[in-house]
Amino acid sequence: MLDRDLLPRFGVTDWFVEDLVGQGDHVIDGMAVYPSWGMDFDGEVNVVPAHGKEPGEYLAKLGRVYLDKDMSWTARLERMLSRLEERYEPSIVLLESRSGLHDIAAATVTDLDAQVLLFAINSDSHWTDYGMLFHHWQTHGLASRIRERLSIVSCLTPELETEDYLQRFREQAWGLFRDHLYDDVHPFERSVGDFSFDIFDENVPHDPMPIHWTRGLAAGASLQYLERTTVHQAYTQFLTRFDDLMKINRREPGLP
Repeated sequence: MLDRDLLPRFGVTDWFVEDLVGQGDHVIDGMAVYPSWGMDFDGEVNVVPAHGKEPGEYLAKLGRVYLDKDMSWTARLERMLSRLEERYEPSIVLLESRSGLHDIAAATVTDLDAQVLLFAINSDSHWTDYGMLFHHWQTHGLASRIRERLSIVSCLTPELETEDYLQRFREQAWGLFRDHLYDDVHPFERSVGDFSFDIFDENVPHDPMPIHWTRGLAAGASLQYLERTTVHQAYTQFLTRFDDLMKINRREPGLP
């Protein structure tokens, strides 16, 4: 998203390291950059990278990022986000969490009151991994806190036999949510307060938000250099669903 020479002075890792010694606020103004490709938009896009222009001893910094001082790591992350929001007053914040079954990624999902996008392809390994994660939430009483904020994303949706692929994806996603996160309700005995959905219900957590694979995605080395037609083909359906999701959340009280 950013060329090397456009990186800001500091990144997220720098803030965490400096925050350990009470200096986090001193790097806030040097963490974000307004990329040139955002100038075509009506609004502004500010990007905060993981590290700054001079990463220095980056691996050593990473070792210190997850240290707890006066509060937990996720509480410190929330504090950093609050400082950035005070500084830039964004309409929306997108946080790229660490991928995989990792305690940091899981804590980000459970501790931050945010809409969560779960990226997957229709493979046994992905469904198995998400099944273990959902089972963990269910076992520890976290399911009811999280499930309304989840949306599954079908990334790399193939160009050929797309509808058949999305149907198989939907079936796997529905089975996953039904077994772990949805309420166990008889189809003819559902009430208003039940959190359970039929397989073909739309705009519900298991309804896949597709990102379509195109040859243009494979050819582009950086998102900022993708052709507009490629972006349109790959992301229009996903972004339309995402916008609708955000509008619903803003309208309904009690939702993030």
